[in-house]
Amino acid sequence: MTGVKRHILIIDDEQGFHDLFRFILEPLGFTVNSAYDGVEGLARLKEKGYDLVFMDVHMPKMTGPELMKQLMQIRPSQPVVIMSSGSDPAQTFEKDVKELGAAACIFKPFELEEITKNLELIANGGRGNHEQNNTRS
Repeated sequence: MTGVKRHILIIDDEQGFHDLFRFILEPLGFTVNSAYDGVEGLARLKEKGYDLVFMDVHMPKMTGPELMKQLMQIRPSQPVVIMSSGSDPAQTFEKDVKELGAAACIFKPFELEEITKNLELIANGGRGNHEQNNTRS
């Protein structure tokens, strides 16, 4: 990355994922902000846009699809990577958020390269490869 500070927002109700993203991204020069549910995430996104958002599908107060609907109204070009436990065999939530504009979907637990690969979304203007990023390794 260049000398420009990049800002990433993590929206997830599990503290461990916030810690993981900070551990990986801050040494690479990213600023990592956190929100712990969909309502808090939406409030942060109303304040400003981010270079990239990593968002959980299953959250308290507001689900990923609900948040995506509102987000696309206020920031339609916001790049978002959805994180999912894959606990829904039909992947209904994942399909919903992809249809609503998510750039990619990764499944927990994920590997380091899945996080860093999605950082390329910043360079690609927020456009991901849906098929490649929608599979488990």
